[in-house]
Amino acid sequence: MKKKRVWMVVGIVLVLAAVGLVLTRATAPATSAQGINTQLGRVTQATLSRTVDSSGSVAPASEVTLSFGTAGTVSKVNVRPSDRVKQGEVLAELDTSDIALQVAQQEQAYLIQQANYSMTLQPDPAEVAAAEISLANATAAYHLAQQKYAVNSTDQVAISCNNVDSAKRTYDDAVTAYNNYLSNWRVQVTGSAEISPQKAQLDRAQAAYNQAVINCKLAKDNITDSNVKSALAQLEQAKVTLDNLQHPSERTVLAAQVQLDQARLALDQARQQLIDAQIMAPFDGVVTQITAQVGGSGGANPAVMLADTNQYHVDVLIDETEVGQVQVGQKAEITFDALPQGSVTGVVARIDPAGTINQGVVYYLTRVNLDPTAEPLLLDMTANIRIIIDTHENVLAVPGGAIRSDPQGGYYVNVVDANGEAQRVDVTAGYTDGDLTEVSGNLQRGQSVYLSEPPAQAQQGLGLFGMRAGGR
Repeated sequence: MKKKRVWMVVGIVLVLAAVGLVLTRATAPATSAQGINTQLGRVTQATLSRTVDSSGSVAPASEVTLSFGTAGTVSKVNVRPSDRVKQGEVLAELDTSDIALQVAQQEQAYLIQQANYSMTLQPDPAEVAAAEISLANATAAYHLAQQKYAVNSTDQVAISCNNVDSAKRTYDDAVTAYNNYLSNWRVQVTGSAEISPQKAQLDRAQAAYNQAVINCKLAKDNITDSNVKSALAQLEQAKVTLDNLQHPSERTVLAAQVQLDQARLALDQARQQLIDAQIMAPFDGVVTQITAQVGGSGGANPAVMLADTNQYHVDVLIDETEVGQVQVGQKAEITFDALPQGSVTGVVARIDPAGTINQGVVYYLTRVNLDPTAEPLLLDMTANIRIIIDTHENVLAVPGGAIRSDPQGGYYVNVVDANGEAQRVDVTAGYTDGDLTEVSGNLQRGQSVYLSEPPAQAQQGLGLFGMRAGGR
């Protein structure tokens, strides 16, 4: 529940005095000059504060729920609730045998692609030398093929076409012999030219000549340079291979870079899986809860809860009638139900700009950061917050029950004089913290004042002035 302390209206002081709210921190033992028990207080020099009070629970600077980043079987849980851990400390682990194998495989694949990329930019001298030898061999093979082609084609045509000339001479001779045979008059008379040996020889020479012409033409048409073409193709390929080694194209370099990047990405993913198989503390803190169990399944389910206890804070609700007095940076005093003798200081860190309505009352969530302390604080302890709005230091103060109101106006207190009698002293009432009230007047620190009406025997000092209006 929220408690508040504000400027005390003097009329309320008088009502409290009338119902007997006495025996405050400045109350003296019950004494009187005549031996009659009387409740007395004392004039003190004190520091009074105006406060706004509320209550809440102790909370850490931050609290997180941690889980594994990948699926697997829990193999280790290295902490227990209430353990203090350091940032980066491994809290729990999954079985990583399969993941470790994947990492090793991806590392090898990455090394291979890295070597390929390096050799693309700067080829292996041995490989360049081998390519140069291949180019030289291909060049020699091409020249040899050209030579063979030139020789073979010339010989084949020469042989085939030389037969044409020989057949032509034989044919010409057969024509001459036949014509001579026809010139004999007997042959003309008998008509035996068509069945003569000369005619048969002519026919054979004609056929041989025709065949020789055909063979010559075929020899010329059938000459091929396939071996030369094949040798040339091998030569061109050898040139391309050597040129690609010595002067790789942008496309070749880009392709090698892409393959290297893909291998690196696969390796990073495998390594990340290895990291995700561990839960590491993101900050120094205290383990508050563990749900992971060895042999159980790990994954996205909560496994460990961790709280940062390097700084505590308390969130309290301040109603709208008081929140205007509260400002960021104001000091606060904090006590705890669980630690009656303990107290901590703090400072207002934040005031939410939007309110929360509860049973028709508007409250504003206000955070108070606690200063470092040796008090054995635990999370969720009930904390009573007193935000100090204003402070009056080193003022004279009396218990609120000592102040009397004069019906004719003003206030006074009854002081015990040297004779043990009640002496009225007019005062001006000022600042109050609920127990003590600031006063000014003819008072001295240490003087005793009556908290209740003085006994009849002690009222002699009041005389006829007991009903006078006191000065303010």
